[in-house]
Amino acid sequence: MKFLPILLFGLLLSACSHTINFRASHFAIPVTGEDQWSGHVAATGTSISKVTVVNDMTSNPPNTSPVRINADIDAGDVVGVNYIGFDASLTLFKRLDLIVDNSLLGLRVQVLNHGSGPDNWVAAIHGAMGNRDVKNSQESGGNTSEAKSEVKTTQLGVSVGYKFAAVIPYVSYIHEKHETSTRVTNTHGAFGPYENSGTHQYYSVGITTYQKGLRFGLEYNRIYLDWKNAWDSEWQDAMGAKLGFAW
Repeated sequence: MKFLPILLFGLLLSACSHTINFRASHFAIPVTGEDQWSGHVAATGTSISKVTVVNDMTSNPPNTSPVRINADIDAGDVVGVNYIGFDASLTLFKRLDLIVDNSLLGLRVQVLNHGSGPDNWVAAIHGAMGNRDVKNSQESGGNTSEAKSEVKTTQLGVSVGYKFAAVIPYVSYIHEKHETSTRVTNTHGAFGPYENSGTHQYYSVGITTYQKGLRFGLEYNRIYLDWKNAWDSEWQDAMGAKLGFAW
């Protein structure tokens, strides 16, 4: 019974917290489109990484320390495919794709064996960036507390794979930097902005189709999450899948 007050406190803190969800798979494949204006669109289902930047948005001042990484979640949140997103590409020139990853927009360049047939090594590098807003609110006794974060993300990655007749198995590495600016409004007034930053490093193994028609991908990720005001960095295992159409 002595653990009951601790459990109840944890649940209360979680209900009043402000957490940002991050997609945990990015499908950094090692090829670009073969022809100009070729491309693909796909729906993605991935795991999520959760970063709590406000622990209690109702207090005076709001409790913003420490940053908590993947707190108050179960194995299904971290490993399961439960975050629906969007993935697309468009070939602008030979070797060069415009890529879209939810709120991120960038470019991918194939640096090895573009236009080659099967039984060849292939490789690509990419960079992307984007902004988004994340808002959470909590209502209690007719009073509303609200937290809003502006999230800026930059991403760099490299991928190497082997091209078979129908699929490409690959390994990839992505370095992602996030900067957040959070404002909180509650019954005590307006607070912030609270600035924070962190990095996510993805070590991934995947397989993808690459020809016209059905586009399918499956990926496993080992992620290292390191945030400025967190007590500790964290490792996370994550899965992702995508299904779409290529032309």
